[in-house]
Amino acid sequence: MAEISLIRVDSRLIHGQVITKWRKIFNITKIVVVDDGLAKDNFMIRMYEAAAPSGVKVKVYDAEKAKRLWEKNQLGAEGRVLLLFKDIDTCYRVYQMGIPMKYVQIGGIAKTAERKVILQAVSLNDNEFSLLEELHKNGCEVVVHIVPEDTKLSFDEIAKKYKEK
Repeated sequence: MAEISLIRVDSRLIHGQVITKWRKIFNITKIVVVDDGLAKDNFMIRMYEAAAPSGVKVKVYDAEKAKRLWEKNQLGAEGRVLLLFKDIDTCYRVYQMGIPMKYVQIGGIAKTAERKVILQAVSLNDNEFSLLEELHKNGCEVVVHIVPEDTKLSFDEIAKKYKEK
């Protein structure tokens, strides 16, 4: 069975920071992207597969398929998995479907009119904050950590910044 080494929410999905930094730290051999829309887009799937370095497999599943594969064999026969989500809503939905989450790392989430800036690259709206709060209350460590060199923010620090805005 595969081992989930890191769960990350990053609207950019597979990009330089994920591949070059987090992959090395967590010794990632497989990236599993869970996104209902992307799972239907074969062209974009091929683009993400091409973006991965040699030796790293990329799989893209919708939430239902990710759930089925988790129940079958925990997302594969072997390897160290980066479970990657474009948005907090999908991450939380997959958690509710039964994929255990003890640690969720928040990466880049772009600013919009309805989102409050937590850090330069991370913004949250009320629903997203509530979902992260629910994960936290259920024993999941939720952090904002853009790149390894930066200090990570704990959920309490995220909540404080969110409520200040």
